[in-house]
Amino acid sequence: MQRQEQSTLTFAAHAAIVESHLDTVLQTAAVRALGDQEGVVLAMDPHTGRIRAVVNPRLAFEQSFPPGSAIKPFSALAAMRAGTLTPDSRLECRGTYTNDNFSIVCSHPKCSASLTLAQALAYSCNYYFASLSDRLDGNAFHATLASFGFGERPGVQSIESAGSLPFEDWDVREALGESPALRVTPVQLLTAYVALCNGGHLFKPILHCGGQTAPEERRRISLSRTQCNVLVEGMRGAVRYGTAAGEGYDALPISVFGKTGTSSASNGFRTQGWFVGFAEAPASKFRRTVPDVDLAVLVFLKRAHGSQCAALARVVFEAYANASTEAATLSEIRCDSAQSNTQTLHEQNVRVHLVSTGETIDLSLEHYLRGVLAAEAGSERQVEALKAQAVLSRTFAMKNRGRHANEGYDFCSTTHCQRFIHPSEQGLIADAVNETKGEVLLDRNGKLADIYFHASCGGKTADAGALWGGASPEYLHGVDDPYCETMPHHEWTATITKRNLLAALHSDPASDVGGTISNVIVKRRDGSGRAQSILLRGIRCRCVRGWDFKLIVGRSLGWNMLKSSRFRVERCGANFVFHGSGFGHGVGCCQEGAHVMAEQGNNCREIVAHYFPGTHIATRAKMQPMNKQLHAIAAPVQFAQTLHSSKQGSQTLSSDHFQITAPVSVDYSECEAMLRVLESARTEIQRKLNAASIPFPAETSINVVFHATTQGFMRATGLQYWAAAMTHGHRIDLQPMRTLNRRGVLGATLRHEYAHWIIEAMHHGNVPRWLVEGMAEYAAGEGRMLSSSVRSKHIDPDELERRFDAVDSPTRMRSLYSDALIATRELIDTEGERAVWQRLAR
Repeated sequence: MQRQEQSTLTFAAHAAIVESHLDTVLQTAAVRALGDQEGVVLAMDPHTGRIRAVVNPRLAFEQSFPPGSAIKPFSALAAMRAGTLTPDSRLECRGTYTNDNFSIVCSHPKCSASLTLAQALAYSCNYYFASLSDRLDGNAFHATLASFGFGERPGVQSIESAGSLPFEDWDVREALGESPALRVTPVQLLTAYVALCNGGHLFKPILHCGGQTAPEERRRISLSRTQCNVLVEGMRGAVRYGTAAGEGYDALPISVFGKTGTSSASNGFRTQGWFVGFAEAPASKFRRTVPDVDLAVLVFLKRAHGSQCAALARVVFEAYANASTEAATLSEIRCDSAQSNTQTLHEQNVRVHLVSTGETIDLSLEHYLRGVLAAEAGSERQVEALKAQAVLSRTFAMKNRGRHANEGYDFCSTTHCQRFIHPSEQGLIADAVNETKGEVLLDRNGKLADIYFHASCGGKTADAGALWGGASPEYLHGVDDPYCETMPHHEWTATITKRNLLAALHSDPASDVGGTISNVIVKRRDGSGRAQSILLRGIRCRCVRGWDFKLIVGRSLGWNMLKSSRFRVERCGANFVFHGSGFGHGVGCCQEGAHVMAEQGNNCREIVAHYFPGTHIATRAKMQPMNKQLHAIAAPVQFAQTLHSSKQGSQTLSSDHFQITAPVSVDYSECEAMLRVLESARTEIQRKLNAASIPFPAETSINVVFHATTQGFMRATGLQYWAAAMTHGHRIDLQPMRTLNRRGVLGATLRHEYAHWIIEAMHHGNVPRWLVEGMAEYAAGEGRMLSSSVRSKHIDPDELERRFDAVDSPTRMRSLYSDALIATRELIDTEGERAVWQRLAR
């Protein structure tokens, strides 16, 4: 009993620390988001009324303003209570409402069909709610507002405003929040919304730092579940397709709903903006939550509109999502430990590093998968789509276990591995994981498949090789996908100012065009329509891969500015407008398409078979070590550890054809992966030579050496820092693995250098260097990555050969290699690939 009490206290203390940390995160995010704008940011715990963050408390508590459209949920509730409106009531919007003393227009898109109550809330239809007020009794409206605390001091501090409620003649503007007689404080409005969404608990706001404070309920409001559901449905619609739809909430790892509002200021000259939003939390018996909402945020801005407030609030929700999910995971695991010291983990355990907290946890594979699905597919409600995701995520985990072995764990909690957040012990996600237990995806040879997934492909999934360079398995060549065409991310538009785009391009040497940017041209597309090569014209011209361009822009302007590389671009004045489709890289499983397939009755196996043709789902009872998987595709691999003469530790991993030597700091599994790349390159080139009737060079084990530092590479090879590798005899020297990874050329460099070795072994030194380099690039599949430079005119081969003697910069080297590849392609187009290989052999 004493041990149990101690564990409980320890968990409680940890929970308090987590809550305090989240409060700090929220306050910091709120201050950063508001900046120097005049307004208020409030964050509240909807379970207790505790204020978790406040910026500008004087404005929040002591001043009142017309609420604008933010009052409309309460207007609708008053009408439903009075019986003049039902959740199914429809009305056609005529665009402009006019009576004897008042006129107002609607700014939402024109609708050909009549609007439901939920749609009217989502679009904040003025005509709908003005017409509603014609049938609404003023007393019923005032009574509803009074029950939610409007018109009274909330009791948060000694000096505060009560706002004002009109109790005289009914005015249509009251239902729209535009009456000068109806004024609310930001804290009043937030507290009322919290009561509307937490089951009717109207709390006294608690402004408190540290320790535990019991919630104080001012009153309990009787609410109909049906009525509340339609109001929340309308607020969800506001974020999905209505007044807050363009503010990026669909990209957050949590679900948010809310209501915007814009009202006239007291002087009637400028507008004021409102947004009240809620984060929905997955249910969990280990967290102190109400069923639906986990955080409430209000933003009020002077001289603004509601959509601007929604954009500002998103910053707070994003910070909360990033900080809270991993902390919640740790809390649950510790709670499990406190409840049962005898509980054991599943035999297939993994170690997961929680990046935001810096802690590493042990948990079963199936428990890990629940956390992955909560992060990667938390909003999915189609069971078969969730089961497909479970199979794919399990396959990835089994194939990539030990990805961070040199750091002491298997997986990190970011997209580098798979995102991992607080897992639920029950519900659809847990059911999907349990029902697919042990099931993984295998290719035609019975090996674990390479797994990728993304939010939306936009109509066709991408060829992994075309997108990232190099060869890709047949099941990742891309498929047509008609299923996601009705989903939110099928089409998108992003406008980037010339100034912002130029700043983004300056951030990377590969795209730096100088002091101005005149045009962005998609020069080449892959088979799925994605931009493969982009020409940037400024003071200097640059060519970059389409995916690299998306990443360069994303690093500077936000990862969701360009949602994919499947876009076209046009110049509109000082702006560049990108019209695109899809969300994410587009390789593998399209999650929105999988959702629609499940909705149409397809099961898990049919979904997976569509996106990974030629693969099949099978059951594997136990996770196989990576080296056993490697044996199936290459020669037996032995591992040995040796020491360089410099006393620096190194490791050596061998197959029949290659031996990799790398510092011990390099992950063992990364070395295995590089052996697979080399074996695959060897098989592909052997196939090409067989097709050209050329004997394969005599079998020799090639020593592949990854240096620990760039300086070490330079000393060993005599090359400049910007060179990637050098092949000499039966040895390939390479820059550090992390350096090549950072440049995004690791696999391509290995394939290139092996192709170089094959060509050197064939031609005995009597072939021009431009053809050697061009053919090595071609054989390595680097055309997708290195042919981004576009020549303005044909270059004579002799001139091209002379230029190889004067390479003095990385930019010139890249341009020269691109020219060599283009010249080689022209030769292949003229003579045929078989003839060019035979020329090399002669």
